[in-house]
Amino acid sequence: MEKRIVICPRDCYDTCFLEVTGSGNKVRIRGFKESPVTRGVTCPRALADVKRSFSGSRVLLPHRALNKSEGTFARTTWKQAISMIAEKLKEILATHGPSSILLLDYAGNRGVFTRLLPQRLWYFLRVARIDYSICDRSGSMGITLHYGSDYGRLPEDLEKTRLLVYWGFNAAVTNLHGFAIARDLQRKGLLRIVTIDALKTETAKASDMWLRVKFGSDVYLALGIANYIIENQLCDERFLKEHTYGFEEFKEKVAKYNLKYVSEKTGLKEDEIVEFAELYACEKPSIIYIGYGLQRRIGGGETVRAISLLPALIGLHRGFYYSNSSGLMVDFDYLSGRDLGEPSRIIPQSKVGEYLEKGEFKFVYIYLTNPVATHPSSQKVKRGLLRDDVFVVVHETHWTDTSLCADIVLPAPTYLEKDDVVFSYWHNYMGYSKAVLKPRGEEKTELEVVQLIARRLELKEPRIYEDPWKALEKAVSPPIVRELVNKGVVKLRYRRIDEYQTPTGKIEFVSRLAEKIGVSPLPRPIEINPPREYPFILVSSAHILYTHTQFEDVYGPVPPEILVNGIDLDSLGVRDGEVVKVYNDKASVKLVARKSDKVPPGVVFTYRSCKTLDGKRINVLTSDEIDELGGSTLNTTFVNLRRLP
Repeated sequence: MEKRIVICPRDCYDTCFLEVTGSGNKVRIRGFKESPVTRGVTCPRALADVKRSFSGSRVLLPHRALNKSEGTFARTTWKQAISMIAEKLKEILATHGPSSILLLDYAGNRGVFTRLLPQRLWYFLRVARIDYSICDRSGSMGITLHYGSDYGRLPEDLEKTRLLVYWGFNAAVTNLHGFAIARDLQRKGLLRIVTIDALKTETAKASDMWLRVKFGSDVYLALGIANYIIENQLCDERFLKEHTYGFEEFKEKVAKYNLKYVSEKTGLKEDEIVEFAELYACEKPSIIYIGYGLQRRIGGGETVRAISLLPALIGLHRGFYYSNSSGLMVDFDYLSGRDLGEPSRIIPQSKVGEYLEKGEFKFVYIYLTNPVATHPSSQKVKRGLLRDDVFVVVHETHWTDTSLCADIVLPAPTYLEKDDVVFSYWHNYMGYSKAVLKPRGEEKTELEVVQLIARRLELKEPRIYEDPWKALEKAVSPPIVRELVNKGVVKLRYRRIDEYQTPTGKIEFVSRLAEKIGVSPLPRPIEINPPREYPFILVSSAHILYTHTQFEDVYGPVPPEILVNGIDLDSLGVRDGEVVKVYNDKASVKLVARKSDKVPPGVVFTYRSCKTLDGKRINVLTSDEIDELGGSTLNTTFVNLRRLP
């Protein structure tokens, strides 16, 4: 039976290479054993991709809303839909200008042809854009302040690593392939795994050491470890002299983070801190995997900054992993067409709901994202899209919460139904993913749709219509593209690990860029203080069966549960399995309370974008505030719980 290779383009660290056999709805997907990084392992989502492609919730034909407030639609033709879109764009550009048009996109599919090339139209029109800050902005900015760019160690470095630290990173759920490699090395006695996390995660359970820090105190622990290493002369003095800037000032500032102080702040015993600090200083080489969820909270960017500086103390170049796309030698700006025009304005992604609800946009084009379910204060997003004075276009594979708020819904193919080129933000391999399923209806790719709109607008900019393979050649190089086409996979060139893009060309303990933009030049703690009326901190993270809301049509809705520590359940008079009202000043929802030691007292947990018992999304509660480095604070949402009769 013929075997074909596809690459999963979802917003996931792993970017799996998958082996496909069969045809039609009898296609079978499994992990590709010869993959350089994924080694035959795969997840329940990839295994269900064929079911998702044949799901009854697919958008297969263009539709127009009869009454979008009621969610009623009628079929239309592609010609009629594109004509309506183009005429509305012309009208709004003429009367309100490009700043009244919003492109709302994200990473539902990260393929080059799917996500990047279609952006050229919108850059050329100079429409309003989001700042893409909801996911990893604070941590990325924090590392960039000290290193010049946020890339770090690659998966291949795991084979040479003696100590792996998962700091706020639940790899057993979110990085299955990396965790499989780590566990194999651990079983062979070649690697020790340490988890630092306030939550008792699947990764913590499989680790050789777990440090359960008080939620939000990680920055104190990082600065305390730094101080211990310095005080006990465990630093690499030569490395510090040759490759760093501002060490003496950093040394002076962290001196106050002694063991007693850090123990009080973190809830860890002094000997636990000492044991880890000495292990980290001596067991080299090591890598710290820094989780995205860790920085989606008040003070999250400061936490990542502090953690990222620890490898420099012990003589390791970029001894961390956070996100590696900035290390890939690919001209992403050329692919997306960033040079074709400056956006008329850029709005904070966390505040999209606020802007929409106020009616600041007259036209919204949405693809590769489901903001009504996944954005903070999502009820505001929904109310904004349902306004009578805004025209909403959604290009989607499935009928989602957001599709049901559109004026025009256009059918998109799943990744199994189209050709694309996919890269990763974990490893440095790029893959050529070929279609293995035939489209079921009248689906058109994201690039086809924007080109149809551009032609209807009579735009002459040649870059909008450029052949995607020619564009890719210019972004990487013709030889690399030829190898990609011939072999299906290519290893991309990666920036030097000992290269720093800072003003001094060194790792800056005291960030000169931070001084320039008006933030603290050194990492500093920022306290998390829940208000009296909302004493619980709501944290959400990934479920192994879902990518945000994708796969609800296969596995059912994300479970409407909230995990609560037993001590808190008792104080609330709630039994395991009872329904509770979870509320704050934004909204209220109903969830099933589950007793769990995964969360410490004062912290409650739900799965990301879960659908509540009263038909809402958990995101009606989540914080839309912005942290000190411009990122989201989703994981410091303050709530209260009450037992329902």
